[in-house]
Amino acid sequence: MSDCAAQCTKIISKNLLVLAVLLVETVVIILSLVFTILNIFNSDESGYKSYHPDLSEIVGYSFLEPIFVYQILWLASNIVSVITLHIQKPYIFFFTLILPIIGLTLCVILLVPSVNHLVSHHFDVSGFFMGFVCALAVFVIASILFTIARISTFRKMVKKMKVVQTTAEKSPEDPTPEAPEPEPIRVKDPDEISVSFSRRSTMSMNDERFVPPPRR
Repeated sequence: MSDCAAQCTKIISKNLLVLAVLLVETVVIILSLVFTILNIFNSDESGYKSYHPDLSEIVGYSFLEPIFVYQILWLASNIVSVITLHIQKPYIFFFTLILPIIGLTLCVILLVPSVNHLVSHHFDVSGFFMGFVCALAVFVIASILFTIARISTFRKMVKKMKVVQTTAEKSPEDPTPEAPEPEPIRVKDPDEISVSFSRRSTMSMNDERFVPPPRR
């Protein structure tokens, strides 16, 4: 249990920024999901237009169901992103980048007509729509930063995977045999050293010292 906790702590410390991004995105998605569910299942098109007259001109009632499906997919994508950070699968993490990028594109598409509607009505709109436009603008800016953080995390994961693969290729399972060590030089024992004796006489033989052998 302690090993698992230590591993989780290590993953959180290394990916703190992207985890914070996922947390903020998840909170925003859940809040928008609650709004979408309330308007789909507890209201009809006429009620939606009467409660949100300004928003209904930008986001029609018929778009709520596709938005609901997309919000579910985006929420699932964030959950998968957390799992891929744990198992270190960069290419799965890459596919989780697609939905947030599409979401950012849709938010920009919604922001442009919303600001146009706000300006054309000289800011004489409902407080809900004013808050919606401001929140959408902040979320678009934050999503751009979030996307940069995700891409940076993806590049780090790919780089780490390549380093691991390179290390595995350089260290094969069967190590190369080591060269045999040279045999130490053996010093011969003095007893083993052969001593040669010369048969030649070392005495100087001359006439003065020569003594003839006795005669019998």
